Amino acid sequence: MVFKRTYFLLSFLCSFAFCNAQIGGKNIYDFLQFPTSARMEGLGGGIQSIKNSTDADLSLAVSNPCFLDSSFHKQLSITNSFYIDKTNIGNISFAYHQPKINTTFAYTMQYASYGKFDGRDPSGNPTGTFRAADFNLQVGAGRHWNKFYYGVNLKFIISHLEHYSSVGFATDVALGYHNPKTKWTASVILRNAGMELKPYVKGEGREKLPLQLDVSFSKRFKHLPLTLCVTVHDLQVWDLKYPQEEEQTILLGTQKKKNKSTEIIDNIFRHFAIGAEIQAGKPVRLRFGYNHLRRQELGVGKKKGFAGITAGVGVNIKQFALDYSYAQYHRTGSDHELTLRIKLDEFGHKAK
Repeated sequence: MVFKRTYFLLSFLCSFAFCNAQIGGKNIYDFLQFPTSARMEGLGGGIQSIKNSTDADLSLAVSNPCFLDSSFHKQLSITNSFYIDKTNIGNISFAYHQPKINTTFAYTMQYASYGKFDGRDPSGNPTGTFRAADFNLQVGAGRHWNKFYYGVNLKFIISHLEHYSSVGFATDVALGYHNPKTKWTASVILRNAGMELKPYVKGEGREKLPLQLDVSFSKRFKHLPLTLCVTVHDLQVWDLKYPQEEEQTILLGTQKKKNKSTEIIDNIFRHFAIGAEIQAGKPVRLRFGYNHLRRQELGVGKKKGFAGITAGVGVNIKQFALDYSYAQYHRTGSDHELTLRIKLDEFGHKAK
C-alpha cells in the first residue's frame, strides 16, 4: 500500500515537473543541484544508483534517499567541496534505522558559504563587508519491499544574502530497484519539488526552485572489478542549450553552419552523465566520469581542457571511508571535494 501511494505521488510530481520545466540559471536555491558526495562528483556528478550492503554510502543517499536501509544505521557522513574564490559547499549527515517501523532516516544539514563581499551603495561608495550563505535542513526516509525501494527527502531551506533572506520548502521523491543476483540497480528521482515560502523582497513574486527529474542506472560486474553508472538528468526539459551559447560562438569566432542532426545528438548527450568505478584492491576504488552538459557549457571555444571530465579515489579502512574527487569546471577554476564516512555502529566490533 505504501509503495502504491509513493508511485501515485511520484506520478503527480512528474506531471508537475513537465508543466514547469526550468533549468539552471533561472531558479532560486541553485546550491541544491551541486553534487553531495565526492563519490558522486568523481562519477560524473549525476545522481547515483549504487546499492551495496557491504558498502552503504550515506553521502549518496543525501541526494537519492530510496536506498536507505538498515545497512546505513549510525553512519556519519561529512562532505566539503573547495570551489574557487573560497566558496565552500557541503553537508553533514547521520543515518538511523528504526526497526519497529522498518524505516531508515537520514538527518542532513547542507550548506553553501560564498565568502565575504565588499558592499557598495549606488554611487560606488563602500558600505562595509557582508557574507552570503545558503542552508538546507533535511530529513530523509527510506524503505523497501522485496527488490523495490522508495524514499523521500523533506527540505527546509534558508538563504541569507547580505540583509536579504528567503525561506523555502522542497521535497525529493525517489523509487528504486536492485537485483542482488544480477547486480543491476536503477532509480528515478524527482528533486526539489516545492516553493519559496518567503521571498527575498517583501511583496515580490515567489521564484521557482531548481526542479529536476533524473533516472539513474548502475551495473556491477560479477567477474570484473568494475561498476558502470549512467545518469539521464533534467528529463523535465528537452533543450538544455542556452541561447547565450550561440552568442559566445559568434564572439569567439567559432560559429559553424548549423546541422540539425548534430544539434539533436548533442542535446541528447547533454542529458547524460557517465561514470566508472574500478576496484583496485580491497580498500581502494578509482573513479572516472564524464558530463557532456558541463563540457559544452563550461569549456571555452575549441579549447575545452578537462571541463566535464572528473576523477576520484576512495579508500575504505575498517570503520572509515575517505573519498576524494577532482572536477574542472573551467580552465581557471576547479573543484576539490572530500567526503569522510564513519560507521559509528561498528566501533567495538570486528570490522567487516
